[in-house]
Amino acid sequence: MRMLRVVGLAAGLVLGAGLVVGCGSGEGGAEPSASAVVVGVEEALDAYQEAAAPGCVTADECQALVTAKLRAAVGVRSAMRAEDATRFAEPIGFVDLAEKRAEHYGLDNLGAKGNSLAVSQPLQQMVAWFREHPGV
Repeated sequence: MRMLRVVGLAAGLVLGAGLVVGCGSGEGGAEPSASAVVVGVEEALDAYQEAAAPGCVTADECQALVTAKLRAAVGVRSAMRAEDATRFAEPIGFVDLAEKRAEHYGLDNLGAKGNSLAVSQPLQQMVAWFREHPGV
């Protein structure tokens, strides 16, 4: 029951924020398609932080959480690229790294502690970058 709530909340946040209307087949994975609504960096980052907030205890909950965090981070990356890819090159790289690690470990195996940590660590670096660069 708790897992369904986390999955439902994460899906609602991603869809409600307008981060993913349709998915294209971009280079790095699930990029919003040309018909997708691209939100600003601040809004996308807020949606990411909401998706990351619930926490997890079981492997299924962690799978849902890391998947939601990764999807929301892809939305942040899209917003950063739309605004100024050069200025946001470092945090874009963190999202790219998280996505590569997720693909390496398997998108259906992110609930394992080591895997979720490996994917979450660069996403935490992305958030830290924004804290270190306020107003960017």
